[in-house]
Amino acid sequence: VGCIDCHMGVNKDHGQHQTELKMPDAAACGQCHVKQFAERESERDTFTWPQGQWPKGHPSHALSYKANIKTAVWAAMDQREVAEGCTFCHTTQNTCNSCHTRNEFSAAEARKPRACSTCHNGVDYNESENYLLSKHGTVFQTRGDKWDWSTQLSDALEKGGMNAPTCQFCHMEYQGQFTHNMVRKVRWAFEPTPKIADNLHHPWFQGRKDAWVGTCSNCHSDSFSRAYLDSMDKGVMSGIKITEESRSVVLKLHNDGLLPGQKTNR
Repeated sequence: VGCIDCHMGVNKDHGQHQTELKMPDAAACGQCHVKQFAERESERDTFTWPQGQWPKGHPSHALSYKANIKTAVWAAMDQREVAEGCTFCHTTQNTCNSCHTRNEFSAAEARKPRACSTCHNGVDYNESENYLLSKHGTVFQTRGDKWDWSTQLSDALEKGGMNAPTCQFCHMEYQGQFTHNMVRKVRWAFEPTPKIADNLHHPWFQGRKDAWVGTCSNCHSDSFSRAYLDSMDKGVMSGIKITEESRSVVLKLHNDGLLPGQKTNR
């Protein structure tokens, strides 16, 4: 693969820089990496919430840019530089280099948790911090330099020396297979709501929970995995209860016009 294959077209041997040079998008990568591109795109079609908690295919890498630009807050924001800050992490729909940094596009790099932390960090999405401060993350930080990152995820435990899971191992695994479809086990998504909590016994949610038990059972027993997931669900539901109670207080303050800046910062 040469520069021209990505920046002008696969198998081209010459071209005009002024008229034909382009920044390759995910579809350009998909011309060669057909399987991986198709797996990522399948997030659009394998993710339909049973009670309409989210629009079809959301939230996902495959529709991340659409999710960004179709929000009223992003579209109406006067400070476009702030809006672009959102866009930086919502380009996974359009490019592959959020995970596979150009121009090396290393699979080994993309298997490391730090690749995910480019976007999954901070106040809004602090998954990276949660992982790194967990026991799994501690093992990665203290022993990960001895793991063979060139090993495919399917062999990471037995051949790669990995003795704790990474973001990629858990979220790319589904029923024993590893693919670029990251959403086939999603249950709570980024925004746990009562509409999700009230329907966890629905077969759609139960099936996804069973799939998570299968993932966890790569290292843990079935009973431990299920008990831990049950505990996590109860913790999230407790958090939702507090959030809903707080929401009623904020709503009352808003109705009374007492929120800071409510009458002046408009």
